[in-house]
Amino acid sequence: MAVKGSVEAIIEVAKKEIGTIEGPKDNETKYGAWMKVNFQPWCQSFVSWCAYTAGVAKFPKSASTVAASDQFKKEGRWADARNDDPTPGDWIYFDFPDDGVNRISHVGLCIKNNGDGTIQVIEGNTSGTAKGDQRNGGMCVEKTRGYIKNNKKKLLNAVVGWGRPVYAGEEGLPLAVKAEATKATKKA
Repeated sequence: MAVKGSVEAIIEVAKKEIGTIEGPKDNETKYGAWMKVNFQPWCQSFVSWCAYTAGVAKFPKSASTVAASDQFKKEGRWADARNDDPTPGDWIYFDFPDDGVNRISHVGLCIKNNGDGTIQVIEGNTSGTAKGDQRNGGMCVEKTRGYIKNNKKKLLNAVVGWGRPVYAGEEGLPLAVKAEATKATKKA
């Protein structure tokens, strides 16, 4: 088992949830029940529940993707998709084009940067297929998502940016330290 509150711990928790399906009623989940907003869209509740279950000490405990992303921004723990590369543990925020919602409307947990402009993300309340509802699809799924426009897999880039909770071992470190550590790792 991973160290309580670490990136590895939240990823372990999220992986165990893959395949979970809402129901029997629409948007009925243990994540929504834990957040006290059951029967509401639950992608943000899922990621917050994973953080809580993994023992992460400081994270946006919210059911709203907008409120959680705003909290990351306010705390200086936000990176725009154009200015950084996501790493495991980052909470990836999406605004899917042509979905009728012109704002951040979905979130998932980055578990791997594939190094080709795409990432592996575990998401709650998404579709198991590319054709289904990406922001209210009813299940926990691992997906490959593009985070730059011209990624090698030619996947849609709907990523707005990402926030990073304070994981065990990262206490007191500004987000910029993560970015610098990531750049140093890429050069090695």
